[in-house]
Amino acid sequence: MHSRTVEQVRTWDSRPFSGGLGTLSELADSDHTGAVVASDTWLFMLNGRVIGIFEGTMDDFESSGTVYSTPHDSLPLLFAMQEREGRTRAKYFTEDTPLAEADQTLADANFTGYIVLSENVLSGDYYLVYYGGTRRSVAFVGQSERVETGEDAFEMAAEEVGLYEVRDVSMTITEIPTPQAD
Repeated sequence: MHSRTVEQVRTWDSRPFSGGLGTLSELADSDHTGAVVASDTWLFMLNGRVIGIFEGTMDDFESSGTVYSTPHDSLPLLFAMQEREGRTRAKYFTEDTPLAEADQTLADANFTGYIVLSENVLSGDYYLVYYGGTRRSVAFVGQSERVETGEDAFEMAAEEVGLYEVRDVSMTITEIPTPQAD
């Protein structure tokens, strides 16, 4: 896992879980958005759907672990996409192609992936995260990497000058298996 991901997730509200796949199913039914960590395996959820499992398999959640609830739905989506990496589709300079223009184009195209604006930017790292064309925005501002989300993060990014990269990421939803009866 990326170190920023680990550091950020550990700041979210957390609680222990046990009960294995049954507990995961309950989280899905309650439209949980966040992360679940069991041993060294990470699982990200968005509105009750598993959008990524990293450093292990679903079987690793048969016992216990920690449930993290995110303050904003953009974060688990971004972190799952960053782990998948995807491929660079294009690079632009904000002075030539404003971020708002790229945002409109990607939304109209039902894009899935993200924009990262961090090259030649001193104030922080800015992300526009798309899932089926719907944008969610995240900014990690300053040395402390203060998290900004939503329209505030988008407006901050749109005012920055620098290079940004459009990354296309393939996402799949993983079904939670039915727990085995003892």
